[in-house]
Amino acid sequence: MNPLDQRIDYLPTNPGVYLFKDRKGMVLYVGKAGNIKHRVHSYFQRTEEKDAKTLTMLEKVADIDAIVTHTEKEALILEDNLIKEHHPRYNVKLRDDKRYPCLRLSIEEEFPTLSIVRKIKKDRSLYFGPYSSATSLRETLKLIRRIFPIRTCHNTRFLNRIRPCINYEMGQCPGPCCGKIDPVQYREIIRQTRMFLEGKNRDLLARLKRKMDKESEQLHFEKAARSRDQIEHIKKVIEKQKIVSRDFVDQDVIGFYREDHTVVIHPLFVRAGKLQGGRGFTFPSMGLPDKEVLSSFLRQYYREDRFIPERILIPQSIPEQGLAEEWLTEMKGKRVWILVPQKGDKKELLQMACDNAEKFLIAKIDYEEERVKLLEALKERLSLNRTPKRVEAFDISNLQGGDAVGSMVSFEDGEPTKERYRHFRIKTVEGADDYGMMYEVLLRRYRRAVEENDLPDMVLLDGGRGHLNVAQEVFKELGMKGVDLLSLAKARRVGDRRFHIEKLGEKVFHPQHKEPIVLGKQSPLLRFLDRIRDEAHRFAITYHKKVRKKGTIRSVLEEIPGIGKTRQSELLKYFGSVEKIKEAPLEALMEVPKMTPKSARSVYDFFHPKQK
Repeated sequence: MNPLDQRIDYLPTNPGVYLFKDRKGMVLYVGKAGNIKHRVHSYFQRTEEKDAKTLTMLEKVADIDAIVTHTEKEALILEDNLIKEHHPRYNVKLRDDKRYPCLRLSIEEEFPTLSIVRKIKKDRSLYFGPYSSATSLRETLKLIRRIFPIRTCHNTRFLNRIRPCINYEMGQCPGPCCGKIDPVQYREIIRQTRMFLEGKNRDLLARLKRKMDKESEQLHFEKAARSRDQIEHIKKVIEKQKIVSRDFVDQDVIGFYREDHTVVIHPLFVRAGKLQGGRGFTFPSMGLPDKEVLSSFLRQYYREDRFIPERILIPQSIPEQGLAEEWLTEMKGKRVWILVPQKGDKKELLQMACDNAEKFLIAKIDYEEERVKLLEALKERLSLNRTPKRVEAFDISNLQGGDAVGSMVSFEDGEPTKERYRHFRIKTVEGADDYGMMYEVLLRRYRRAVEENDLPDMVLLDGGRGHLNVAQEVFKELGMKGVDLLSLAKARRVGDRRFHIEKLGEKVFHPQHKEPIVLGKQSPLLRFLDRIRDEAHRFAITYHKKVRKKGTIRSVLEEIPGIGKTRQSELLKYFGSVEKIKEAPLEALMEVPKMTPKSARSVYDFFHPKQK
């Protein structure tokens, strides 16, 4: 008997998790079972019925570990945690795990408001969504605020406001901050908003119609006209919405499609009977049965901070389906059903989701083919040594020439690879020395990359010829050869004396070309480079803001007499940046919480010394 057979014989018969490992101890696969020994034994029986990928995995298995749990539910949770920890090659891994935006209605507050969030908290607020597009959600929020005049200000500003804001003057907010509306009246607006979001539009329209009639009888014609306008807006929205379910239950419909070695899972989001969009995910099949792929997806996709609907429709039963329902119910705090519809409207919805999964794969294949052509065109147009399959891009972010941070983003085959993103705190450069900062960041990154033989095909910098020269110096110092190097700078035309700037296109600087290569504004190659450069800039700015919040970057506001840390914080929170504070008129500065007329004047005079 070989050692592996002996190991299987000694495995426990309890519920738990098993780990297949190779000769080096690397985890190949993590699985769960109600009976560990029975489940593992089944893998090595009837191998002629297994597909090629499963057989390849089994040939690599040199050892098996087992972790016993008290219940199958504990095994379910442990399996998910171990997959996240070890990233096993043969497990289904949900890489595109971004959180979708939702609407949060803070009904626990005396004067609730609506906001866009990406995490679901276990609080008393109501959450609506998810929305597959942040843009469509912002448009929805804009529409809701036009129909229902609810407050838009953040709590800090709301609690410290002395007089109503401009939204009140425009009739877009009832002014709860200054007692212009009592909580009971405001709650009625919130009730109407909630009915709209829950899809109870018929009840809402009847309620508004009664309100309009009553206001007309009392000769309150302006209020009656507002109710009439609300009714018209809601009717227009109803006309545009496609009703796909008549029971108005929130549900996710999980489409599934397999072709060759690729699996596509495409959830459709149905909220209050209306289809709100969907999103596709692709996985290598890894030889796993459809049921296991689907089960693994559900466990990774639904989490405590993600919206969980009351009903999930799937194309076929999954292992431990009742256990999965129990786990989802516990997370949501409300009964969740996983159903496999056989006929009727639910079956038609499921077929729609599966059709979307198939179309998603076709579109993805077409997109990947176009992306390959784009990378080849980039190589030819810019005289590159290699096809830029892997690109690393850098940007520097600093405030007023003080401390600075650098960022690196990585793109593979035209798509961001976020696990390769890196932040850099500048350690050796002081003052506004962009070239020195870029030199430090590149040297630190590529000194290590050379040691680990982890070099990209191309490096892209945000800047001009000077930045390119700095990078060439680093490449020469480290003996880096064969890696293409470009820098991307905006080509601009300066207009009148107010420095009206018109963007003409982009200049691409190349070490082998004396003059920059100018790509037209509509060039797909420019859009590709722009996308990478903009992502590096976004990543740098995000990190810079995070560092600033921790108080590690010195703000110019510290130099203003009478402006301590509290007022600095309130100013930045109110305006968002020092530049906007500089541009703010005196009246706007006086609106900021904690600011007095004297302190507002002090800030204004600091930035406008000639106007004292």
